[in-house]
Amino acid sequence: MKEFFHSIGFKILIGIAALLLGLMTYVAVSGGFATLPERLISTVTYPFVTAANAISEGVGGFFDKLVNADSYKAQNDELRAKLSEMYASTMDYEQLKEENTLLREMLGLKEENKTFRFSNPCDVVARNANDIYGGFTINRGSNDGISLYDPVVTSVGLVGRVSEIAPNYSRVTSLLSPQVSVGVFTMRTRATGVIENDLTNAQKGLCLMSNILKDADIEVGDVVATSGNSGLFPEGVIVGTVKEVYDDPNGLSKHALIEPMEDCFDVTAVFAVVDFDGKGLSFDTDTQ
Repeated sequence: MKEFFHSIGFKILIGIAALLLGLMTYVAVSGGFATLPERLISTVTYPFVTAANAISEGVGGFFDKLVNADSYKAQNDELRAKLSEMYASTMDYEQLKEENTLLREMLGLKEENKTFRFSNPCDVVARNANDIYGGFTINRGSNDGISLYDPVVTSVGLVGRVSEIAPNYSRVTSLLSPQVSVGVFTMRTRATGVIENDLTNAQKGLCLMSNILKDADIEVGDVVATSGNSGLFPEGVIVGTVKEVYDDPNGLSKHALIEPMEDCFDVTAVFAVVDFDGKGLSFDTDTQ
């Protein structure tokens, strides 16, 4: 018997007993309710149970898609239709808001210029090809009452004039172009002159006001408007502000650089002045 307690077999039995005692103690301390055999079986079978659940879920998802495909498609189509409707409503709202803004501007122009008759608001739909002076095309023409050479304005000021007319569109030559010559005056002192543009100043976004009397009172910051003495442009439409004044080399007159009130390269909506007091009385297409 004494030899048994010192044998390898006895030591193995002691080790197994200690291992079982440790496992039982861990279960008791951790508060688990499963028995030790149950925990051992659960540990061994856990990977197989997990794999079975994954396969079950995958098969269930596959059959769900197969069976309910039409239902899902109908739901997607309905959601897309609602999104399209919402998008269209947003676009309509933005368009109506822009139209209302333009109509308010036109109303303001009519209040300020009671003798003017304006076209409906015109959208700028294209920039004229190879036009370095910022000419553009609008979406209204002779069908809308617009005529050749009609002035084109915004609520801010003069932009140019109609240079080509069609039933449903018009091309506009901008105020920067040498093709547009406008009689103007300063609103502070009524010093007169003529807008006669050139490429050098147009590239800077400026107009050249010439034929100003040498002793005329004109200063930087003066507001310049149309004089209305040509029969082509009405009186009192704002053109821009004086940026620089300098003497002509001949010593008999002065020049002024005018910054237009409206940037013809950025404008997106305009009005044509289709009628005004004095229209056509001194019409001269060669100088105007």
